[in-house]
Amino acid sequence: MYGMRAASRKALIVSCLAVAVLWWAVEARAGSVSDYAGDMVSLDAAGKVENTSRLFFSGGKARVEIPAQEDMGPMVIIVRPDRKVQWMIDVKARTYFEQPLDEKALAGMNRGGAPAMPMGESTVKEEPLGSEKVNGYDTRKKRVTVTSRMMGHARTSVSTVWTADEFDVPLRERGETGETEEFRNIKVGAQPAALFEVPQGYTRSKNMPGMPDMSGMPDMKDMPGMPDMKDMKALEGMGMPPGMKLPGQ
Repeated sequence: MYGMRAASRKALIVSCLAVAVLWWAVEARAGSVSDYAGDMVSLDAAGKVENTSRLFFSGGKARVEIPAQEDMGPMVIIVRPDRKVQWMIDVKARTYFEQPLDEKALAGMNRGGAPAMPMGESTVKEEPLGSEKVNGYDTRKKRVTVTSRMMGHARTSVSTVWTADEFDVPLRERGETGETEEFRNIKVGAQPAALFEVPQGYTRSKNMPGMPDMSGMPDMKDMPGMPDMKDMKALEGMGMPPGMKLPGQ
């Protein structure tokens, strides 16, 4: 059971990262600057740096380089709306996992200061809190309340977000308990095209980075109370958005 719980936790981490990157890719096209790079720094409530991811944007394309965390190695996520595809790259294994992008899902995504849930629905309320300088840029400060509903349960989170006209990636975002994400070391300018391609010599994988091969396991429909993973109507009833595809479909 521990192995299954660990695998589920990995899947959640990867899924949340992927959703966040999808939002960045969509929203970045709305800012006045389309080509830039920077560091997304995660800080604990005391202001200590916990980890740093490197972000790159170019004309709607996005790349995020994620450092190793827990028992997962370093990973790269590349989003290509122009090709309607997203790649999750396992740097250590030299493999990549490919997913199609759903245009309707992309159009319906909203962040409001926190990544939209991969399943379920959410409502966002924003309250302006004035203006403030962050890392040399003028920003609008706002309080964002997100209420997410998933599988019959509701959860509300409140965060403070600082946004600049140049970048629709928030320059700072602070949660209720003080943890902060801050976009630093921003460099505006053209980005190398190779950053948004799968590196040569990498092999396509059937599984997300860090996830074990589940192909030999019985279908969830054979487990008591669990739906057939191919039964999209049943999955939509659990909160999966219509049109969302599972790996391998």
